[in-house]
Amino acid sequence: MSVPGVVIGTSISGAHEISADGYRSSLDLVNSLVMKQNTNFDLASLTKIIATTSSLMALVEEGLLGVDDHVSKFLPAWKTSEKQAITLRHLLQHRAGLLEWQPLYISASEPDSAHTLIAKTPIRYGIDQARHYSDLGFITLGKVISTVTGKNFIESVDELVLGKLPLRSTQFATARDTENVAATSRGDRYEKTMVESKVPYPVIESAQDFDRWRTHILSGEVNDGNAFHLFAGASSHAGLFSNAEDLLVYCDSLLNSQHFEYFTADGVDADFHLGFRSWVDTYDSCTVRFYGHTGFTGVAILVSPAHESAMTMLTNRLHTDMEIVPTEMLLMPYLKEFHAKLH
Repeated sequence: MSVPGVVIGTSISGAHEISADGYRSSLDLVNSLVMKQNTNFDLASLTKIIATTSSLMALVEEGLLGVDDHVSKFLPAWKTSEKQAITLRHLLQHRAGLLEWQPLYISASEPDSAHTLIAKTPIRYGIDQARHYSDLGFITLGKVISTVTGKNFIESVDELVLGKLPLRSTQFATARDTENVAATSRGDRYEKTMVESKVPYPVIESAQDFDRWRTHILSGEVNDGNAFHLFAGASSHAGLFSNAEDLLVYCDSLLNSQHFEYFTADGVDADFHLGFRSWVDTYDSCTVRFYGHTGFTGVAILVSPAHESAMTMLTNRLHTDMEIVPTEMLLMPYLKEFHAKLH
């Protein structure tokens, strides 16, 4: 196994199976802590789907917004010659031309100033010219949701999504059970390196201008810097914690969602939709598309409408001092094994 620990969950026609292997925490410990079937994980960008995209699906269902509405309809600061053409669809498809990532916490001190900074920062690419995955776009979608509901983001997500499901371990900012959580990295080491190296994005901020870099091993603490330092662990792009059982319950709900098919319809980019990603896999003579998302901490969810089934892969791939394994590389063998199991 190329990661310290992993939990795999499957839902086949509503029947759940969960297995665990390895360790949830091991760095600097004399005795490593064993991974459990109900271990909690930092979901990272799975938050984009579970909290943000699902909230937008609910708001579309209620007729309170449409994906082709302009962002400026909800956020006046976006009424500029450069950004006024950007729609919610562009943000969901990551085709708004925004910067992919920025350490907002270096230049902004709280959420409102961060949103102002995003609105004022020039776009990096042409609108709708190509897909460039952007955290800033999903941070903006969170602001849109709060504007429409008139409530803060946590309250909005609870009312629109989480509170409607029988979830026991899903919440923002920290794990429900802090004694049973998969540890991630040594502090902000990855983001600090990104700021210092300007790779893979042209960051203009300096690491020396920030004095709150975390250095301890993160356990039950949001890994993403913008979510942790700016949004108190509760952002629309990262911040949720959950476990395999809750994620399977959520995936089952997608299969019964009125707007899931619409949000996963084919778009201009073959494997990317409205918030959702997808992967095509072939087993024997069966070729189907799985919809879901991945997260930087080494997590993923996949849903197969064709098989009325779903799976989740939860790893602590960042919990290492060695080079990290790409999440996609970890996911593919489990996807193929799952697809074979469906036959």
